[in-house]
Amino acid sequence: MKGLAAISGLLLLASAAFADPPSTTRVSVTSQPTGATVSVDGHGRGTTPITLFDLAPGRHHLRCRLAGYVESDRFFKTGESPFVECNETLAEEKGLLLLRTEPEGCSILIDGVSVGQTPRLITHLAAKDTYSVRLRKAGYQDQTISVRFEGRKPLVRTETMVLASGVISIASEPPGAEVTVNGIERGTTPVEVSGVPKGRATVKFHLDGFEDETRELSVNAGDRQTLQIALKGLPGTLRLSSVPDGARFYVNEESRGKGPVTMTGLKPGDYTVRAELDGYGTQTKTVTIENGASLAEEFRLSNVMGRLEVRTSPVGAHLTFDGRPLGVTKSSDPSAELSDVFAIEDVSEGEHTLVVRKDGYTESVRHPKVLSEKTAQTNVRLKRIFRPDTEIVTARGSYKGVLVSVNSDYVVLEVSPGINRSFSRDEIRRMESIADEK
Repeated sequence: MKGLAAISGLLLLASAAFADPPSTTRVSVTSQPTGATVSVDGHGRGTTPITLFDLAPGRHHLRCRLAGYVESDRFFKTGESPFVECNETLAEEKGLLLLRTEPEGCSILIDGVSVGQTPRLITHLAAKDTYSVRLRKAGYQDQTISVRFEGRKPLVRTETMVLASGVISIASEPPGAEVTVNGIERGTTPVEVSGVPKGRATVKFHLDGFEDETRELSVNAGDRQTLQIALKGLPGTLRLSSVPDGARFYVNEESRGKGPVTMTGLKPGDYTVRAELDGYGTQTKTVTIENGASLAEEFRLSNVMGRLEVRTSPVGAHLTFDGRPLGVTKSSDPSAELSDVFAIEDVSEGEHTLVVRKDGYTESVRHPKVLSEKTAQTNVRLKRIFRPDTEIVTARGSYKGVLVSVNSDYVVLEVSPGINRSFSRDEIRRMESIADEK
């Protein structure tokens, strides 16, 4: 019995081996992860997991698609066995992100993890997810952006960072002023000051010769402001003097009195200064007062008055010039008929009146002309007035005249202008003085 049973089993196996293949095959399609769209030979058949019963024997094309994953694409055969299993593990699709910033060098944090600095090409992110990307750089505000891919399509993002502080462009007129911002030196104008913390900013200007200036600004993060001011010059000092002293000063046609003169509180700029002194030429200058400066100006005046030299004959004449008595002419030689020079100084230009007088002589009036810085000369010869003062009586007659000289032998008498006559003592009977005949 046992042998018979064995032979029956062998016959069944042999018959199975030589039987016709089945007309259909059960095909099971699964994927990791599930939910992939399945197409067989180009026809959609549903989503994983799925079991197909209608595939004819032969070679078939299987494609699995799932958003965010690389699609699966392969071939399989049916008809050789009643059951076929297709298990597809889908690879996660990675996005391509090129991240750039202005300025460069920003740190990149994705979901809190640092991945380098900009500019950077990032290739490890799953395309199916949305990411929060934070950008950081010293002096700039943190910036967070959201990144979502569209499959493998490259994503390019360029972000402009916003300063965490403000920028102030500072200028002054005139330039070159020293600038401090919140007590920190920041150079000289014109200057661009960056990194100014948000809030109140105190800007101070200093330039020698000008008033210090202070400005208060409100600065917000990312602000770019312009600050330009005109500096006010410090007042200056002007000291005026003259040689010789005592000149009258006029500044911009305004009288400032006699020198020396000190003027304070003058605004910077040009001033016209005129110095006048009797007997001297007027002098005018343009002086420039710098900001906060002290300037001393000396006016050396030139004597432009003329000079008149007078000599008289005889010596001892009294001089009156323009109604002002001046003195008496003299001579170092007692026998000289012509006096030494009598100099009249500081005579203004023009015609003047000179009166010369001496007892016994006719008064002389002259009108000399004097030129500036020139010396005029005049000699005055007075005409003697013939006025008898002595009478001499002789045997021949009586004679009246001007007594010229007397000695033990003779008496000389001017009997008429310029004519002298000598009388011996023996012939003179009487000689007496007579009163002036006017």
